[in-house]
Amino acid sequence: MRVTGGRLGGRRLRVPRGDRVRPTSDRVRESLFARLGDLSGCRILDAFAGSGALGIEALSRGAAEAVFVEHSGPVAAVLAANLDSLGLSEANRLVRGEARSALRSLARAGERFDRIFLDPPYGSSILPEVLSLVPPLLAAGGQVVLETARRDPLPSPAGLVILDARRYGDTLITRLVAATSQEGSQDPMSVPGGAERVALFPASFDPLTNGHLDVIHRSLKVFDRLIVAIAHNVAKSGTFSVEERLDMLRSVLVREPRVEITAFEGLLVEFCRQAGASTIVRGLRAMSDYEYEFEMALMNKHLNPEVETLFMMTSQAYLYVSSSRLKELVRFGGDVSDFVPPLVEKRLREKLHPA
Repeated sequence: MRVTGGRLGGRRLRVPRGDRVRPTSDRVRESLFARLGDLSGCRILDAFAGSGALGIEALSRGAAEAVFVEHSGPVAAVLAANLDSLGLSEANRLVRGEARSALRSLARAGERFDRIFLDPPYGSSILPEVLSLVPPLLAAGGQVVLETARRDPLPSPAGLVILDARRYGDTLITRLVAATSQEGSQDPMSVPGGAERVALFPASFDPLTNGHLDVIHRSLKVFDRLIVAIAHNVAKSGTFSVEERLDMLRSVLVREPRVEITAFEGLLVEFCRQAGASTIVRGLRAMSDYEYEFEMALMNKHLNPEVETLFMMTSQAYLYVSSSRLKELVRFGGDVSDFVPPLVEKRLREKLHPA
């Protein structure tokens, strides 16, 4: 397990032994923190800390301070070792104790937090009581991030309303805010009972082109949420690293709240299942694309009959645009400003045609 982004991105975390510890996966954390946005200066409470992955991820991405709560002695020892190895021990706090008691103590002390992470054991009977203890701990504009199993019923939290919910395979991540918060208007398409339409747009994005953006923006007219996923081929290094491609995608699509950006390895249909996507979106430029994509769609349908493939015809302006052609143009000093966002053009020239 590793930190997925921020100043500590790529650093490894120790995982406590035992089946009672269920760390939030790298893939779920990466997607979640892309949605949480800027955490600069935030105070964080990680109430069922385990390895500390959620709180540490927040600190890596700009949070100012974190309080970690962990009941088990051996698990707390692993968490302390993670904080120490990352140089986070002095500025942050580890509280040994049961979550409910710790929440009450923190509230009595007048502590307030901008983000509260709750990751109790799946099926835990204490969840309703835990949620009832949270509102006094929320700072103005604060959010609760709750991780539960999809199969577990979500209790009606007193003093909190659901901001949104996202499915990642068997995991459900629900964000809640104080009932008096202006952010607390529910989107019926986002709560667990809603019929949210989620699609996945996979590509190498090496680099991102205006053709890709055209497909992304048109897909958002069809689906409620779009997962833009870099298909990481371990056999190919690419012109840009996966982290560089993720950075360009996030920068260009920063104003698209319904877009999630991530990377994956392995079978596409397996990643669809984990991400909760029921449709794969693919752009088509020519008949040569169609033959390949048609075969892939049939294979994916065989592997997972629940996943559909939607072919979206490329707009005429981008019919002849491909990443390989654009990179060749840049190497010879050609102008590609009509085909890629300005940031991507700049990165291409720095990489392939330095002054």
